[in-house]
Amino acid sequence: MLPQGIFLMDPVTADEPPVHPLWQGDLREYGPWTPADRDAVPAGWLMGGGLANGTVVVARSCTSTMELAARLVADGRLGPWGAVVCARQTRGRGQLRRPWASLAGNLHASIVLPPAPATGTWAKALSDLLPLVVGHVFSEVLSGLGAELRIKWPNDILQDGRKVGGMLIEERNGTSIVGVGLNLADCPDDSQMREDRSVPAAKIRLPFFSSGPAALIDQLVNHGESVYAVMLDEIPPPRFISMFESKLAWFGRTILVKEGDDSSYEALLAGLSLDGGLVLRRDGGESVLYSGSIFPL
Repeated sequence: MLPQGIFLMDPVTADEPPVHPLWQGDLREYGPWTPADRDAVPAGWLMGGGLANGTVVVARSCTSTMELAARLVADGRLGPWGAVVCARQTRGRGQLRRPWASLAGNLHASIVLPPAPATGTWAKALSDLLPLVVGHVFSEVLSGLGAELRIKWPNDILQDGRKVGGMLIEERNGTSIVGVGLNLADCPDDSQMREDRSVPAAKIRLPFFSSGPAALIDQLVNHGESVYAVMLDEIPPPRFISMFESKLAWFGRTILVKEGDDSSYEALLAGLSLDGGLVLRRDGGESVLYSGSIFPL
């Protein structure tokens, strides 16, 4: 296991920011840099101190932070609340393995989640509700930085009706890893978005934050761990569902629902089921959606 409070980077100096100027201040704040142990990480990376409570690995470039995090977990070098963040992600992906536009200066990161508690009210519920729990944790941390956000079920982060980030959870050999992307510096133009996208993109506004991606992952890991622990200790799943509905985009509004390639219909977004499905009302009845896409009207 890598030491806590250590992060790693390709050979750069504080005078040579990787990819985007937002990294400049982060490099200065979290240095000084010293050579990494070649047995711990690939040769040529550097390490510095002072980031988060857990291990945070920073790469100048990687194919995907999810893949790098999974490899470090498999090697026993990254544990719960350990994270990977990179300045340039060459093969980022979102839901349904769609390509994720990893623009320079944005946050591209993956965080290793702790295992579900063995006992208590969350022991069985967490596996079903994990995407919503992660969305709650991230939105709480970002709201502390001044952002008013909504979650588009199940994994998109919206601000003023536009997508400013997204989340993806994958299980690798019994370990859950959440990938998160936030448009910290830039966002795709409307003309570059997929035709079937539900909302356009935007750059996130964080009034109480002015640093770069490394500092932001520091916030998400440190404060996120606290929010997560308090929630599992003090908030039972039914109460959590009620709390989360206040963060749910288009709650109480009529939306367009698409299931598969051909089926689409309008329904009232009525809330969430206890296992995390989307409760819809139409034609005088109620149904629960577990897989599909939703669009505002």
